[in-house]
Amino acid sequence: MKKVLTVLAIVALFGSIAQAGRTDISCSGTVTISASNAAWVGGHGWSSGSNRTISWSGSCNMCQWGIAIYGWGTNPLVEYYIGRSGGSNSGSYNTSKGGFTLYINYCNGPNITGDGSFQQYNCSGNGSSGQNMGEHSGGWSGLGHGTNLGGGYQLVGGENYGGGSGTMTVSAGGANWATVWWGSGSASISCGGGSSTTTTTSGGSTTTSGGSTTTSGGGGTSITVRARGTTGSEQIQVRVGGNTITTWTLGTGMGNWNTSTSYTGGLNVCFTNDSGDRDVQIDYVVVGGSTRQSENQSYNTGVWQNNSCGGSYSEWLHCNGCIGYGDVSGGGSTTTSGGSTTTTSSSSWWGSWW
Repeated sequence: MKKVLTVLAIVALFGSIAQAGRTDISCSGTVTISASNAAWVGGHGWSSGSNRTISWSGSCNMCQWGIAIYGWGTNPLVEYYIGRSGGSNSGSYNTSKGGFTLYINYCNGPNITGDGSFQQYNCSGNGSSGQNMGEHSGGWSGLGHGTNLGGGYQLVGGENYGGGSGTMTVSAGGANWATVWWGSGSASISCGGGSSTTTTTSGGSTTTSGGSTTTSGGGGTSITVRARGTTGSEQIQVRVGGNTITTWTLGTGMGNWNTSTSYTGGLNVCFTNDSGDRDVQIDYVVVGGSTRQSENQSYNTGVWQNNSCGGSYSEWLHCNGCIGYGDVSGGGSTTTSGGSTTTTSSSSWWGSWW
């Protein structure tokens, strides 16, 4: 019972993590996450999971569960951990790393699709480097608890839900993405020995390029963009009053992307790297709690209409261009040099922790 209550406490904490920040970077090198008096979760991996074999190296002096595999699957919606226990015993299965016992919790709270019910799979066994996720997925299915690993992200990382300070360094073989979420206090993430091209932060949005970080218009009005790409390499920018607030690289699944700004002026969401089969679909944006549907917007310079780029009233950006969503309010900008991003929470709500 104590383990079950602990797991449920972790789920409850993620609601508080939603009230601060998130930072994503593209990284093929070694990821370092540092925290100062922060409740946090993060790591190195992929924005879309698969049946891949995952090997890694790293160390952590602030992780409550050590370094392990963590991710999300869909249909049904599942949050999974490899190498930890807690929940209702739902059977055992074998892998090349030995036997595992599947423990399941039925949860309700923040998740990758919003705020609602999901299942949590805790897989107790030898959770060390060299996990074949196809074996785990097959084991779950054999017990009647399958899920689609490609529906959510998959990473090697750690967490401290009690609020801690310290550093985690991790490198997952073949990984190209890293992320950290945090609640109270502050956290930073950096990439060493590999590419680091895009950073996004909910608690004051950021864009990283070539080792420098620019934070623009943090705090103020919250903005959520619900969007997807057709290839998973599309980049979009959020611009307010002519200022670029954040840059994101989209996946192929429709998802919510969160930022905030204190700038004033017109809000444009722009597709910036059109090439080949790349296209962007933007379902809607939410500005300060108000939803603005893309198909209701008359300004769209990226949709392909009448045999040319530019038109109106469409969710699509087929060319480099923008959809205009009216005005927002806010103000302010800061710039930080270096390969890491640090943001301290100043807002009381950020919508979702993922």
